[in-house]
Amino acid sequence: MTTEAEPTAVLITGGRAPAALEWARLLHAAKCRVYVCDSLPAYVSRYSRAAAGSFTVPAPRFGPEAFADAVAKAVAKHRIRHVMPTCEEIFYLARHRERLEEAGAALFADSLTALLRLHHKADFIRAAAACGFRVPDTRLMETPADLAEALSAWSDRERVVLKPAYSRFASRVQIGSPRPGRGHIQAPANLSPANPWVLQQYIEGAPICTYSIVRHGRVVAHAAYEARYRAGLGAAVQFAAIDHPEALRWVRRFAEAERLTGQIAFDFIEAADGTLFPIECNPRATSGIHLFAPEDGIAEAVLRDAGPEGGAELIAPRGGRQAMIGFAMAACLLRRGLAWTERKEALRALCRSRDVLLRARDPWPVLGQVPALIALLRLGRKHGVPPTEASTIDLEWNGDAT
Repeated sequence: MTTEAEPTAVLITGGRAPAALEWARLLHAAKCRVYVCDSLPAYVSRYSRAAAGSFTVPAPRFGPEAFADAVAKAVAKHRIRHVMPTCEEIFYLARHRERLEEAGAALFADSLTALLRLHHKADFIRAAAACGFRVPDTRLMETPADLAEALSAWSDRERVVLKPAYSRFASRVQIGSPRPGRGHIQAPANLSPANPWVLQQYIEGAPICTYSIVRHGRVVAHAAYEARYRAGLGAAVQFAAIDHPEALRWVRRFAEAERLTGQIAFDFIEAADGTLFPIECNPRATSGIHLFAPEDGIAEAVLRDAGPEGGAELIAPRGGRQAMIGFAMAACLLRRGLAWTERKEALRALCRSRDVLLRARDPWPVLGQVPALIALLRLGRKHGVPPTEASTIDLEWNGDAT
């Protein structure tokens, strides 16, 4: 039995993610005993001094029962009190929440039903519309005939976005014209009821991202940030905190209406008139966590359940704080085709940003990128996919049966 003097034990899953490393450091600074796990044999958080222990578990996507059993056994063995998911293994853990609770740990996540409604790109937009928010015209496509009919009804003066209903890092996204010709939308080969896609109105404006910790519908920690530098259309590699009251109001209203608990992140487009259009939701950890520091108290906010009504004031990162994935940001800086002013601005952003991996007192995760990359390349070779797809292939949720 855990004594009062014994540190609270926390298990962080999805240990390959930079967000998992950030959470390990934040929780370690909050005097927790931190464990990390992943289905890869090597991952960056495994090499952190913040981790008291690490282990490899079965891949949740390919062995969900074995994955849940392994996590539950670790919970019992290490007397873990809290399980903190960071990637899409959150859906598999939510499905087996009772198994974790029986082993003695609370899962920091909402119900599977709530998570799936937010993860599905069309269902999320419907939920936002039901709360009274303005949303982009969004339609679910389940057959090539659905897509052809929807495209024929769209104005040829507009651009549209086609993307899988379940996807991440903007993978396989098409942006183009609804009419045949140069740059037009094409029907995906795998479009079917089992692999639905979403056709969405393209909104002109500035992208805004948010990341929040919510409990019982109340936002207890929140960051809004710009993500100007990305790996192609996908994952951001540099994050700059901004003060955006309207985004906070939007998140508070949605979280209260949905009575959410856990980590919640949104991608918005801010139109010229200031309207925030929700594009998609990630009900899990995202890069916004990198904008918080131990002194902000975000780890304590997760560990302490103040109940539906209680709690301190909103936790937010210090204004102007910036973070980056260093090697990826350097690649952006060296990218061909940048004008001198753009390259100079990217260099300025690089110099002002904190590397999410590098810490003077915790240097090994940076070197751990080498074995982690090798493990990822081996996984990609096994499944015949590039490294970007391999980074999530064994833990992602794509409408799996519940």
